[in-house]
This record gives sequence, C-alpha cells and structure tokens, in this order.
Amino acid sequence: MPPSITKHLALKGISAGMSLPEAPIDRVLELTHLKQLIELLEINCILDVGANKGQFATELRGIGFKGLLVSFEPLRREFVRLQEAFSRDPLWRGFCVALGDKNGPAKINVVPHLTVMSSMLETRSRWGDVETEDVEVKRLDDIFGAIVSGLVSPRVLLKMDTQGYDLKVFAGAQGCLQSIRALQSELSIVPLYQNMPHYLEALATYERAGFQLFNLSVVSRTGDGGLQELNCFMKRNGR
Repeated sequence: MPPSITKHLALKGISAGMSLPEAPIDRVLELTHLKQLIELLEINCILDVGANKGQFATELRGIGFKGLLVSFEPLRREFVRLQEAFSRDPLWRGFCVALGDKNGPAKINVVPHLTVMSSMLETRSRWGDVETEDVEVKRLDDIFGAIVSGLVSPRVLLKMDTQGYDLKVFAGAQGCLQSIRALQSELSIVPLYQNMPHYLEALATYERAGFQLFNLSVVSRTGDGGLQELNCFMKRNGR
C-alpha cells in the first residue's frame, strides 16, 4: 500500500477516535532498536541488573542474543525462579545481589504482589503494603573480573532497571567502564520513589562518562496520557 494511502487511513482512524495498543507496539520497537545496538557494537555480554524473574533475559534470547548473559536479582524468592528459568542456558550466570555504589548489607523495599517495583529507595506507597528484605550490595567494578571470567575482550551492555537506583549502580561501575560499550537505563519523568534522580541528571551523568543517546522509548504514562517513565539506550562515543 502506498505511504500516502497508509497515512490517509491512519489520519481517518485517529479522527474517528480509533487507537492502537500502544504498549506492545512500543515494546516491539524498543527491542528492535536494542537488537540494532547489540549488533552495531558487537556486544558479547549483557549485564541484566534488576533481573526480577528473567523477563528481560528471556526477551534477549528471543531476539537472538547468544552471548554471555549475567543476571543480578537481590530478592531471594525471585532469584530462585530466575535460576530455574535459565538452568539449561550454558551462557547464563546469576548473582543474588544488588548492585550499588558501595559494598555491604542493605535493606530493599519489597512490593509483595508486584516485586518488579521493589526498590532500594522508599516507595510512595502507591502499591499498598511494602515489606523489607535484607540484601547484599556489591560494586560492579569489584566483581566485574569474576563475572566475565573466560570471556575474551568483553564488549558489555549494562542494562539497569533498579527502580530509581540506576545512578548508584553506574557509580559503582566506574572502574570497569572501559569494557561497557552501551547501557540501558530507566528514566523517571514523574518520580515513583523518594529522592530518585531527575531524568535530566541521569542523562547528563551518562553523557559526561562518554555515552551518547541512541534511543528513547516509552515505558509508562500517567493517567492523563503524559510521560511517566522512559528507557534510554546509550552508546559509547566513537563506538
């Protein structure tokens, strides 16, 4: 169908009040850009920080990533489910720890019925009751060598989905940034947690470290249709 006809039909549909399922379409487009980034930079290792039950890791294998996949999930119950899901994947490694800017014990705020929203930061209680769980926090640069052991010339994509804690994770990766060629980070336009960084602060931090914006995609919207959360893909300058 010629582009002009397609656009005409789309305009007619919008005028009539028709709408498309935005979330799944956005996710497909996001994964398309992710695959492009992985291939462009010849990524051979992806660090999945905030892995939960393995949703993102499963998508990575689904889009054809065959390199080393390392998952970090601090909640013990979810980590067990993650281990079970990838027990037959020889290029998967898992660590039941949280990543941050310092080593030591900490408490994470857990949303029992929606663990993907659990955070090291205090929630705004929009999800009801919140519990706490003791977790171990590690700096990425202190354990990076063990994580990628056996991998020649690591070319890493650092994916962070830590509910407001991404900049702390990034701060703890300063000693291994030379191996990180790309990153994915969740940006909050409307803060969901106490004291989480502004999205412009996060972007500026990544840019100062030598990364440039590759793609932005919508994660969620507010009740009035405005932006609530975005995912950013960043690539190191000069590939």
